[in-house]
Amino acid sequence: MEIFYVVIVGIVSCFAMDMWQRLLKLLYAINPSDWGVVGRWFVLVIKQGKIYNPTIDEEMAINNELIIGWIFHYFVAILYSIFFYILLKYGICNASFSNGIIFGFLSVIVPWFLFMPALGKGFLGMKTPSPLMACSLAVGSHVVIGAFIGILYEIFGY
Repeated sequence: MEIFYVVIVGIVSCFAMDMWQRLLKLLYAINPSDWGVVGRWFVLVIKQGKIYNPTIDEEMAINNELIIGWIFHYFVAILYSIFFYILLKYGICNASFSNGIIFGFLSVIVPWFLFMPALGKGFLGMKTPSPLMACSLAVGSHVVIGAFIGILYEIFGY
C-alpha cells in the first residue's frame, strides 16, 4: 500500500509543478518546459545510447515524442517521491512543507548539472540565452514539486 502513496505523491506533486508553469505562462508569458524535446532526448538515449545531445533542438521530431516526454516527466517525479520516501524511512528528514522546500531546492542539481548539460544547454544553463532565467525557472519548479512532496507525505502521515 505504501507504493500507492509514493506514486500518488509523485504524480500530484508533478501536476502541481505543471500548474505552476502554466501560471507563469499566464501571468508572465514564460513558456513551460518542452516535454516533446525531453521525449525526443529520451528516445534517442534508448536508441543510440547517447546521453549528451547538444543538437537535440535540431533533431528530427520523433513519433509520439510529446507523450513520451510527459510520461518521462511524471516518471522522474515519482523517482523524486521515492527518494524523499527513503529519506523519511531512514529518519534523515520528516514530512513537512519546509523539508519539502529544502528537498526541492536541493533537487535542482539534476537539471542544472545533468539535464541542461545533456541537452547542450551547459552547466547551470550557461549556453542558454538567459542562464539566470533558466536557473531560476528550474529552482521555482523544483521548489514547487518539493513543497508538494513534503506536504503530501505529511498529509498521508509519514
